[in-house]
Amino acid sequence: MMNSECLNYDFMVQAVEVAPIGTVFIDSEGSIIKINPAACVILGYEAEECLYHPYYHWIYPEDVNKDRERLEKLVSGKALSLQMEKRLLHKQGDIKWVSCRLSMAHSRDGRTLGYIAHFTDITDLKRAAHQEEERLIQSDKLSMAGQLAAGIAHEIRNPMTSIKGFVQLIRSGAGRKDQYFDIISSEIERIELIVSELLFLAKPQSVKFERTDIRQLLEQVITLLNTQAIIHNVEIITDFGAHEASVDCDVNHLKQVFINFIKNAVESMPDGGELTIRLGRGEGHTIAIHFIDNGCGIPESILSRLGEPFFTTKEKGNGLGFMISKKMIEDHKGEVHVSSKLQVGTTISVILPMA
Repeated sequence: MMNSECLNYDFMVQAVEVAPIGTVFIDSEGSIIKINPAACVILGYEAEECLYHPYYHWIYPEDVNKDRERLEKLVSGKALSLQMEKRLLHKQGDIKWVSCRLSMAHSRDGRTLGYIAHFTDITDLKRAAHQEEERLIQSDKLSMAGQLAAGIAHEIRNPMTSIKGFVQLIRSGAGRKDQYFDIISSEIERIELIVSELLFLAKPQSVKFERTDIRQLLEQVITLLNTQAIIHNVEIITDFGAHEASVDCDVNHLKQVFINFIKNAVESMPDGGELTIRLGRGEGHTIAIHFIDNGCGIPESILSRLGEPFFTTKEKGNGLGFMISKKMIEDHKGEVHVSSKLQVGTTISVILPMA
């Protein structure tokens, strides 16, 4: 019987050694006591460099606390095993994404020996998914810029008409020229603002988080869309309150989200109406931005499908706008909630953590 047990043990050791899946044995104190060649390849280390060192040395620093919480779930018996995606640190400093299953290891008499982690490298898959996400975001930006063109044309034509009129007055020698020059300069600055906003949306931007006043950001977006709202006989009403409303965000992404939501609201009121944008404190340390329209509303059967790619209620829509907007807000550790009633209107609430 003893020989049989030894043989079984040898088979198990060999199976782990030749397995194409990374396998790591971690003792109850959190130190690595066995690592197979596949895991060494993923991490870029020799086995000797890993043995008897705490496993979290190879976890991406921002994920260490989350990983410890997962281990506590296993220890407390809340889960028999856990499936997750996590980031590991390669010896060269690169980040490796892995799909990992973490399980408890017990002795025959039921004692906890430690943990077993099986993982496979999914870095290329994650990179491809990220590139596709960026492609969709850029596609939505370009589509949005194209749809804004008509409204922008009206927005630019008005100051251009003013400039043309004052230039004619200056040529005729009528009135005070210094006053005309002030008005012309003001109108040119407005054109520059509108054009820069449109270019800001259309061109690729690197993701950069910075502290931003949401009120100021919303005002910039409303400036861009106000003419389009007027064309559709929609009045945009703002209620920003007096409280501080700063968040850490990627300005370009939040602008894209707010433009999507405002455009959707305006288009839901073909016969005109009101769009109220209300800013206030949410639960806890959060800011709540509500986009409230009195448009056609969304049927309850469709509400649950919002955010699905290529699912849309618009004749010429592609369903990507809301999906991308929701993903961007979630990337900011925020939430999007939608409530609606047919022929009454829709409310989209964006909840973001305060800076």
